[in-house]
Amino acid sequence: MDKEEFKRRRNAIKIRSEKLWSEIDNHSKEEKRFIDVLHNSRMILDNIEESFEKRTSLTKADVSILMIATCMQLIRILLLSKFQEKFSDEDRMDHNNPAIKEKERAEMEKYKEKTKGWKSKKSKKGFRSWQEIAFTIKVPYDATRHSGEGFHDRNMHGGLHRVKTLGHDPVLGWLFGVANIITDTITICPEYKLGEKDIRIPYIESYKVDMGSDFCWKERITNWSVLTGCFESIREDRHRLYAGLFSQGLHLASDQYTKMGLPIPFLSLIDSDKAYEIYKEGYDYLDLLYDTQVLRNTIKSASQAILINTLVGALHKFFYNPQKDKSQKLYDVRTRKIILYSNMIATSSDIIQTTLRAYVGDEYALKNFDIGGFLVTLYRLVRDVDFIMKIKEEFIYKEWDKIIESGNQIN
Repeated sequence: MDKEEFKRRRNAIKIRSEKLWSEIDNHSKEEKRFIDVLHNSRMILDNIEESFEKRTSLTKADVSILMIATCMQLIRILLLSKFQEKFSDEDRMDHNNPAIKEKERAEMEKYKEKTKGWKSKKSKKGFRSWQEIAFTIKVPYDATRHSGEGFHDRNMHGGLHRVKTLGHDPVLGWLFGVANIITDTITICPEYKLGEKDIRIPYIESYKVDMGSDFCWKERITNWSVLTGCFESIREDRHRLYAGLFSQGLHLASDQYTKMGLPIPFLSLIDSDKAYEIYKEGYDYLDLLYDTQVLRNTIKSASQAILINTLVGALHKFFYNPQKDKSQKLYDVRTRKIILYSNMIATSSDIIQTTLRAYVGDEYALKNFDIGGFLVTLYRLVRDVDFIMKIKEEFIYKEWDKIIESGNQIN
């Protein structure tokens, strides 16, 4: 080995040695840094949490949206349907009370004024004009007499006939009642005869009605022909549909507050025998509305609260700026906070005013409490807090990993 080769090898060993000692030194520094990180982990995590809270805290614009959302929720509570007392039998009128007919005529006069510019088309198939539909007080499904033999063996129970006719159903009447009025027909839910219990449900029958002086049933027709006839009449003149809806609404309104009232929706279609028994006992649509008003108000208020929350969420997301707001997930946390805070403020206000009213002896305080909004607030409290905690956990993990993987010293 010559002198030059010796120098070359010595330099190579020196370089490897320096590199090794450098790596040892780096590892020693990284080990010390990592120990410092672990030693200061509580402080680091506190700083990360503080950073999360700062980056998800509400801005001035967010607070403005929060105020709008809270006002909307408070207005919703203020306008919520109040608990109504039961409509007593003493306040109900006889079905032939002159006041009912007078009110019907007054409504017709208003409708005449509203529709005075409408033109009428003569029917090629014998359907009544829209004027005849709108301004004839009687409706075909009030007919209880029949002509002919062999197919008119259905008992309409005289004054209790409303439970048998789908036109008087407070819900189905807007389909069948309007169709009956436009086509001069009646659609009924007949009682079962002996041996007919195997008839498929629902079972209905339809008949043509003489709207003249006889005012009675004529031949039986198919249920389908009632609907198709209605469509044909409307196709000739769409004003007949508007007139049919007017006449149906007017008739239901005039029957609703009478002593017999209107039957329970859908029940006649499901079980005509049971519907008749209940109706005969005096339990009608107004009684059902009274017994279910808390449930209906709850569903109504909850749906309104959800709708407002959806609108507020969409409004806040509209102002998202990627350059300014950076992380979409952190911006979503702010959205959730706005919705949650607005719900909590509105519900807390309602709880306070309900408590005060109950304390001073208001018997309707608890009945008028916004149960739907309260349930929505509880749901938001669980879901939004869970969402925020998950985002916070994810944020902390990411920031911790960045510190571990970086070579920065912990000050």
